[in-house]
Amino acid sequence: MNAIEVIDVSKKFKVSGKEFYALKDVSLGIKKDEIFGLLGPNGSGKTTLINIIIGLLTADEGNVKLLGKDVGKFPDITEKVGLVSNDARFHWALNVKDVFTFFGMVHGLEKRERERRASELADFFGLEKILKRRVDGLSTGERMRLSFAKALMNKPSILLLDEPTLGLDPSISIKLRKEIKNINKEFGTPMLLTSHYMREVQQLADRVAFIYRGEIMDTRDVRGVDLEKYFLKMVRLGE
Repeated sequence: MNAIEVIDVSKKFKVSGKEFYALKDVSLGIKKDEIFGLLGPNGSGKTTLINIIIGLLTADEGNVKLLGKDVGKFPDITEKVGLVSNDARFHWALNVKDVFTFFGMVHGLEKRERERRASELADFFGLEKILKRRVDGLSTGERMRLSFAKALMNKPSILLLDEPTLGLDPSISIKLRKEIKNINKEFGTPMLLTSHYMREVQQLADRVAFIYRGEIMDTRDVRGVDLEKYFLKMVRLGE
């Protein structure tokens, strides 16, 4: 059984009175314990697919299964998914500890479990010394580590990483990539990764799919593939 199963998913949007496909007949299978890379230029449908997987959007056609359960029939299954995004937003007045508390409450954790989990994650991500610092005073790297940590509060069975290192300093990106590998290894968490950085995907992913204008053009094993050349080739084929 795949951790994520996307089956013939299509989604249309309307702009200026004209409909277009954001996704068209998209199918993917992501295995347990696997880091799967989803590549494609801006506007290719990556974020739309992630929003359908987590239930923020509903597919016009097709369906998504998480851990064998259809998201449309069992919407609570999305509670087992954690999302890390470079676009993560936290209220400016909250401190780091408040963020842990809030997301622990969202996931229905009791106070003792909430505090225990927050302590574990703060230690794992090196946030224990800044628990009382307000979010608006965090560096970009600290904010991204907090985004990772809050996504793991409920011990998700699946992790979605949407451009997790976009705009970060190279040194911070290297640390976060190590943490992604550590999470995958320590918790066995399957991950779907979107990224514009081919080297990052090369280092992290086991397999990749290329999406262009809402359609999956190719899926393959990462081993032995020059992803930069592969990316350019796929774009040329799609034009």
